Amino acid sequence: MSADNEITVQEQIELIKKKLEEQDNLSKEYLNLLQRSQAEFINYKNRIERETREIVFMESSRIFNDFLGYRDILAKAISAETDEKLKDTLTHLLINYDVTLKRFNLEKIDVLGKVFDHNTSDCILQQEVEDEKYNNKVITIIEEGYFQNKRLVKPAKVIVGIYKIKEEIKK
Repeated sequence: MSADNEITVQEQIELIKKKLEEQDNLSKEYLNLLQRSQAEFINYKNRIERETREIVFMESSRIFNDFLGYRDILAKAISAETDEKLKDTLTHLLINYDVTLKRFNLEKIDVLGKVFDHNTSDCILQQEVEDEKYNNKVITIIEEGYFQNKRLVKPAKVIVGIYKIKEEIKK
């Protein structure tokens, strides 16, 4: 073999190495692109699932609000009823109603006697209280509020106590 042939073989080996490096870089680029596409798809899928859950929650909350309005009417009817037999029947209905609410993971918000929280309650009225310990606390529930899986479905409608210092008139 001549030196010219050796150089040619050596050049061919270098050329093959160079092409292998180019192919290796190209495959790494394709792998990177594939991984980014896969990550984008996973993020897209998660976003769509989150948005779908939010839409389902908002729509079910709307339906539950209507449903809960009837519960409030039933509770008021029980408190106003004088006929004991009818009152017992209505109470039984209310108990069944509450069992159904529980199946849907709806739970009452415990606000009575607590500091007013605008995130869980709507203040319908402020009423003066004589005892300072009731200042800015829920003193009456007009309509119950509800959570579903720790998310607000319906805010409670409440009356909040407001304490005002009464100045004594000095003579």
